[in-house]
Amino acid sequence: MNENELRERYICLAFQYESVIDALLTKGLVDMEAASAAKERFYDTLNEERLLATQKIRDYQESISLYMRTLAYDGMVSLTELTRQYSDESPGYVIQSWMRSRNTLEFLRQWELDQNAEFDDQVCAELIRQGHTTSLTITPTLWVRRTHAVGLYVKQGKGGGVSAYPEIATDFRLWLDPKERLTLIRSVR
Repeated sequence: MNENELRERYICLAFQYESVIDALLTKGLVDMEAASAAKERFYDTLNEERLLATQKIRDYQESISLYMRTLAYDGMVSLTELTRQYSDESPGYVIQSWMRSRNTLEFLRQWELDQNAEFDDQVCAELIRQGHTTSLTITPTLWVRRTHAVGLYVKQGKGGGVSAYPEIATDFRLWLDPKERLTLIRSVR
């Protein structure tokens, strides 16, 4: 949830609270002084919660940004290095495992459609279909070569690996670390 969505939710909550207080006032269940005091306490609490939630969102975004910048090279983040921090398995195998998910492929597809005019969406759709009906293993190299994707960069040989733009790397990192994913979800709810 971003700051605009948070603001909209607080406006909706305030409207509902005001409506309830006004209904109680109309029915004579509370007097004007009690209604005014309740509204004042509500808005004081709401402002404190909103500031806290906004700060949590900003803190989390800054920590992710800083972390990704430490792994970045030429605007891209090394998925290979991220993998080494979370797993003893071969980085290539872990990245392939991430790419087995239809959600991952749809995420990569959406990123490419937003960022890359040369992306071949028809080939992408066929790869997604084949990946789930046959034993085809979709690797970063296959993905880039067949779809003309630019979000992932594959370097072969010694010192090679897979790199990705920060949004893609963030998705990969959250896939690698369920605890981090849960922390993100809790920070924005």
